[in-house]
Amino acid sequence: MDLVSLVSFVFSGLLGGIASSLLWAKDYSDIKSFYFVRGIILGAIGGYLYFLMHTEWNLPNGVVAFAFGYAFKDIIDGIVNAVLPKFTRKTEIRTKRRGR
Repeated sequence: MDLVSLVSFVFSGLLGGIASSLLWAKDYSDIKSFYFVRGIILGAIGGYLYFLMHTEWNLPNGVVAFAFGYAFKDIIDGIVNAVLPKFTRKTEIRTKRRGR
C-alpha cells in the first residue's frame, strides 16, 4: 500500500466533503454546525473507501475520489433514511386505498 496515494485519495475526498458542505451551507452559522463537520469527515472517509476499491479506469482517480467524497454524505444519508425506519417502531399507515 502506497502511503502517498492513500493521503492523496483521503485529501481529495476531504476536499469533496468541504465543497459539498460549503455548497449546502445557507449562512455562516451552518459552517459552525455539526452537519458541516460531519460532511467533511464523511468526505475523507469516502476518499479512503475509494482508495480501497479504485480501479484502473481512464478517469483520474483524484477527480473520482473528490466526486465520491462530495457525494458520500448524501449516500450515507440515503442509506440511513431507507434502513432506519425498518429498525424503529415508526410505521407508516396507509389510509387511502388505490382506485378510490
